[in-house]
Amino acid sequence: MKTIWFNHWFTTAYHLISLMKKSNPDFRVIGTSTNPNAMYQFVCEEFFSEPDSITPEAYLDFCLNFCREHEVNVFVPRRFLPEISRHAEKFTDIGVKLFADSNPVLAEILDDKLKTYEFFKKDFPELIPEYRLVHSVEEFRNCFRELKQHHARICYKLAQDEGARSFRVLDENTESLSALLNPPNTKIHPETAFRILEQYDFAVPVMMMPYLEGTEISVDCLRTEDGDITIPRYKTGGRFAEIRFEPELMELSGRMADLMQINMPFNIQFREYRGKRYLLEINPRMSGGLQLSCAGSGINIPDIAVSQLLGIRKEWHYPAQQKILCAHLESPVIFPG
Repeated sequence: MKTIWFNHWFTTAYHLISLMKKSNPDFRVIGTSTNPNAMYQFVCEEFFSEPDSITPEAYLDFCLNFCREHEVNVFVPRRFLPEISRHAEKFTDIGVKLFADSNPVLAEILDDKLKTYEFFKKDFPELIPEYRLVHSVEEFRNCFRELKQHHARICYKLAQDEGARSFRVLDENTESLSALLNPPNTKIHPETAFRILEQYDFAVPVMMMPYLEGTEISVDCLRTEDGDITIPRYKTGGRFAEIRFEPELMELSGRMADLMQINMPFNIQFREYRGKRYLLEINPRMSGGLQLSCAGSGINIPDIAVSQLLGIRKEWHYPAQQKILCAHLESPVIFPG
């Protein structure tokens, strides 16, 4: 029996754990979270609370102690992933296999959007969109005016972010009457953004760029002994995602994977804009929508990856279809009796 630990994850970890256990019924999965109502606890054998406010250094100690106390064999981190990856050898020293890339330099690059763009600019200049890095609200205002001369809408986010929490689209229509019936979203009026950023210290700089209005493409990847798994998932809107096995996009993703040399599941996000394809970001972990790629393609990436980590080789094959529609999988609501 192997003990697998998922620390604080997205809700969709429910599906990732289920996919791991599908072919490995002897896995004992422990889940932890700062949220006592986290849905993935219902597919875990044990579930515990995590400390909420904590420094990365203190959290690293928490993780090491937790692995020792619960005899963890495989640790699947998401919270404080860069800090954990930078100290991968500490987990190896206590016999824990880390389900994460252990290259500390790459972890630091991919944790910062500016560094990510700089990393890929030399080999893939055509993928890097126009962007600016601003360090004050005055720079923010000036950059907005400059970019507005050539682009209909501008967006911004913190240079270091996860899950697009700070992502906003600057839209002057958000205070018009039409906004009365529009659902809440990431749009914000420029003047509102200015007022908010007047209170911000810019310790982490803000990136500004044109809003890329085309389709978002999320490519789920895993390098294996039998070749690279590359599953492009088009976020077409509505209730479905569309998996399209496009040779050009898969070859591009493979070349980017060769440059990074990540041996754990990772995710590349592109966005189409004005007839071109641009890089949004790269997540060195399983994506929040990976279960859609697995369900549509029939390729169980979490199972293949954890087996590979444990020294077990599992075969996989692409499906015959080149395009596959996949309905969005929501986490079930479970009310314990």
